[in-house]
Amino acid sequence: MPRQVTFRRLTDDDLGRLHEWLNDPDVVAWWEGDDVTWDAVVADYGSEGDPVYEHWVPIVGARPVGWIQCYAAVDAPEECGPWFDLGVERTAAGIDYLVAPEAGRGEGLGSAMIVAFVDDIVFGRHPEWTQVAAGPFEANVPSWRALEKAGFRFVGTIDDADGPCRLMAKDRPDVPDGVAG
Repeated sequence: MPRQVTFRRLTDDDLGRLHEWLNDPDVVAWWEGDDVTWDAVVADYGSEGDPVYEHWVPIVGARPVGWIQCYAAVDAPEECGPWFDLGVERTAAGIDYLVAPEAGRGEGLGSAMIVAFVDDIVFGRHPEWTQVAAGPFEANVPSWRALEKAGFRFVGTIDDADGPCRLMAKDRPDVPDGVAG
């Protein structure tokens, strides 16, 4: 059953909930060894964090159901540099996301959240982004399957220090093939 997902910007008031979600064992397993202590969450996701990243809270009904971010891929060279060698456009956005433990993982929420976010935020608010990409770990099958269900295609495998990642991309529908802005 499709779900209506809307988004609002993450605020400092959301950091306690985000800290809990990031420390959920099912999330920690895929978070690439990132520091998810309280201080690190405040530094990385709080209002004083890196302005390159837009942090959003997906909402179903009135309930927060996760976290999702977007950024210009060229502004995150540590993560996205290898993407360009596999054909991802330099005008692409990157996304990262998580579905909250209590939101009902495995029930289609992840793909619904990704579809709505790409349409409403990534492409809807950023006309300069011609493509969107994400690189979940290859072993994180639910994550890359959610991307597939959201219309992303497999681009290639990236060898990350923590294991191989499955790079997935989706083109802006209103950009002709082979024409990047």
